[in-house]
Amino acid sequence: SNSAILIASAGIGSTDTIETEVSNLAAQNDVATGSPVAVSGNINIINTGSLTLEDAGTIDSDVKAWGYAVKNATMGGSVDIQSRGSITVTNDVLAEGDITLYADVISIASNLAINANILSSVNDSTITLTADGSITQAASTTVGSDGTATGIAINATADINGQTNSFTQADGAHFVSNGGSITIIANDAAIADLDAGTGNVYVTALTGAITDAGGTDTDITANSAALSAATGIGSGYAIDTAL
Repeated sequence: SNSAILIASAGIGSTDTIETEVSNLAAQNDVATGSPVAVSGNINIINTGSLTLEDAGTIDSDVKAWGYAVKNATMGGSVDIQSRGSITVTNDVLAEGDITLYADVISIASNLAINANILSSVNDSTITLTADGSITQAASTTVGSDGTATGIAINATADINGQTNSFTQADGAHFVSNGGSITIIANDAAIADLDAGTGNVYVTALTGAITDAGGTDTDITANSAALSAATGIGSGYAIDTAL
């Protein structure tokens, strides 16, 4: 099948991961407002091939738009989506717990393109973003806290199989942990806004440089920052910090 729309109220692959082979996916674990049924469970999906996460209304015009691509409304419930290929986030990914997106094909660059928000609404949750290829984040998107949750740990790794891979934020893209740690590991890292609040920021450019990706926001806001690079930190334009 080219696409899948998965709807549940007690989990999607919560006890046994759902295996898919689709190009487009929307997944919802929720109940209608006022429903006597309590939502429960996690969302666990492994896809074969490259995958776009998008609104159900975009996948099928006969379906009313959700306003997001993936949502788990279970308190403490997680979203874990892995793809044996690249992942493109076209509409929001939302959870009341941990979120994991993993683009994985050994020996072939599988990229993670973040073109919408990835948000957790529960304190002390973890958002883990991993790609065999590069990780890119578009302007006007946020990864991290929904604005109320605190202590979100954000981990982005763009070099897990020795590829020449990068982490790149567009000017106007945001990582916001609201007191949690932010960790970036890639061969090179172009950062625009890593806002940890009272948390700490760690950026490692394994073989390249850490560069300023834009002037709209302070590049790093944190209690402390540890930056490590092979070929320079802010060489072209200085890294702006507020520590």
